[in-house]
Amino acid sequence: MTRGCPPLIAIGEAQRTAQAQGLMVCAPERAGNLPFHFIICERDRISLVRVRRLKYAGYDVAVVGHSCRDDIEMLQTLAVPQEIVRELWVRGPDRAWHRYHVLPGSIEILDGYADPGQ
Repeated sequence: MTRGCPPLIAIGEAQRTAQAQGLMVCAPERAGNLPFHFIICERDRISLVRVRRLKYAGYDVAVVGHSCRDDIEMLQTLAVPQEIVRELWVRGPDRAWHRYHVLPGSIEILDGYADPGQ
């Protein structure tokens, strides 16, 4: 279980960012009880998205894997069909979004969403 309240402002900003990118966004009314914050449909892919705000910049897989381990575990424990993707959207003090594909035993940066400074 994660500490504190969900990052409601960041979740709203992530949803608006996804919509600006042309993605269809579905936000459940009672997202606080779910291990994901919203759903996106991107061409032929459906993703369950969890949002996390970081206090400090650091977006490589090892840093995010450590600082967001509870969120990652929540997504990994979801029993969903193989066709549904689990994503973690991370935003730090640089205010840029970084997207990660959450796999059963690891995470990886989604293509096209790598931090240019890394």
